[in-house]
Amino acid sequence: MMAKGASSQIDFGNVMKHVDYMRLHFPDRKSGGGGDLEAGRYIVEQMKSYGLDATLQAFETLDSDVGTSRLTRGGAEGPEIASLPCLHVEPTPASGVTAELVDVGPGGMADYEGKDVAGKFVLAEVSYAPATPEKARIAASKGASALILMNWGKDDSTEIPWRSLKSVWGNPTPENIHEMPRIAGISISRGSGMALRRELAAGSVRLHMRLTANRVWRTLHQPIGWLNAPEHAPERDRFMVVSTHIDGWTPGVTDNISGMSVMLELARSLAARRNSLARSVVFTSWNGHEVAEAAGSTYFVDTQWERINRGAVGYLNIDSVGMRGTTEFHVNCCPELRHLARSVSREIFGDGLPQKIQSLKRTGDQSFFGVGVPAITGRHSYSPQVVAEFNGATLGWYNHTKFDTIDVLDPDLLEADLTWAKQVLDTFLVNPALPYRLSERVADLRTRYANVLEDSGQRSDLGRIADGLDALAPEVEWLDRLLADANASQHVLARANGVALRITRQLTFIGETAVGKYGQDSYGSSTLLDPVPMLACLRQYKEAGPGSDTEKLLWTKLIRLRHQITDAIELARSTIADFRVNLADDGKAPPTTGK
Repeated sequence: MMAKGASSQIDFGNVMKHVDYMRLHFPDRKSGGGGDLEAGRYIVEQMKSYGLDATLQAFETLDSDVGTSRLTRGGAEGPEIASLPCLHVEPTPASGVTAELVDVGPGGMADYEGKDVAGKFVLAEVSYAPATPEKARIAASKGASALILMNWGKDDSTEIPWRSLKSVWGNPTPENIHEMPRIAGISISRGSGMALRRELAAGSVRLHMRLTANRVWRTLHQPIGWLNAPEHAPERDRFMVVSTHIDGWTPGVTDNISGMSVMLELARSLAARRNSLARSVVFTSWNGHEVAEAAGSTYFVDTQWERINRGAVGYLNIDSVGMRGTTEFHVNCCPELRHLARSVSREIFGDGLPQKIQSLKRTGDQSFFGVGVPAITGRHSYSPQVVAEFNGATLGWYNHTKFDTIDVLDPDLLEADLTWAKQVLDTFLVNPALPYRLSERVADLRTRYANVLEDSGQRSDLGRIADGLDALAPEVEWLDRLLADANASQHVLARANGVALRITRQLTFIGETAVGKYGQDSYGSSTLLDPVPMLACLRQYKEAGPGSDTEKLLWTKLIRLRHQITDAIELARSTIADFRVNLADDGKAPPTTGK
């Protein structure tokens, strides 16, 4: 139990104590290297001292170890270009490989148009356009023999980043293991990359690469701590998931020692006022984040799916907080949490700080889209001008390099990020009603599907999707009003919360995923850029010749996808309609639909 007299107020001094302890004792936390396990034991020890039910969760995953790399101009004995090996890549033969270099810019699919890269090395920029694992997948699909990643930062910078190129999210399956790119990969500084670009402008460039690499199944450990609401809490079995990630590149102060330290202080302060909680919360620091690509969070979802589906009310991920030099506050969240994001950010920062509320993308450990848990993450972020100056460095020029030290952490900004996270968490755990605005989710879906279904004609009767969303809209507006009703009884709100939770389970995957409710989309998959990833094949269908085999095959695929979508929408509508009837039968509300 929490020590007698422990303060329930946030104490930022505790955060900095954790930062200093972990950066000095566990600077190297590469998954499976030992430092990650020691850091996990430290977090479990701290959570137990707060009174949480904490343990180290063991899981097996396909990991990769740090190899060696050597890149030279011309042949094997040419001038060397400083490099680092990527992980989850293919090794070269012991004697190395010599090939022509082709510049593909950001490295997206469109960047290969008109370029023959078969058997060649491709030079691509580190960025999220697309994410680096997707760059590797695309390069491999085009027949390139190696991917050379030039870092973000200023054009003359010398920092070299660590990168993993495992495009499969979590552990692979027989169906998607072939999506893991079979390609060599190394990282170089942006300065070296720009020098190669100048050489390419003057003529052809040939490089020689030697690379060692491996993939290995191993057992990793991640700390999990449950803080259960008191027995009298009306929604004790419902819970919030709060996460960071424990593995990182040496020394990883902002990625993610700062996040782990914030999480520990949130856990301590909540444990000290446990009796005030209406819902429970689980705190965790995922392992297998950097190299195994969200392996820990995916394992948690896979093994706790039924419990998550039944009771998880929200997911707060804390990553890369307290970055020095950031001058804006950015929130990325699911549509139903935009109202929460706006209100909390305004309450904390007022008009004194530029704020942006943006759609949540499949980055970090966002492994909960399929099961349908509303998710949110927020932090002080760099302005568009700074990001452009550093060529896309959204997480700082130092990210994933040896320069992510205490010098790039700003304690004042870290404290502000902590305050924001506390306020979000309190809203989920203390307020009688869950902070959803489901009408914003439906509005988002209507916009997405309107973009996709435009000019679709009668193809597979896809218009039925829009009809279903039209019928659903007034129902969710009614539910939103009930959740916002200050006069509603605790009993009614608890039932309304359960209905709202069920709605999120039906409406999230049809807008956010390509593989659907029970799978995990590959990291950075270009398909996820489509307004409706599940209907990405509609473009191919429209381009197919009338009466062709392709058109006929895709027609069947589309109509079955339509079934999944309209079924989810109808389940959402009927769930609310049935709830309204039940309330009317209980004398709590009229059974009428709409407004």
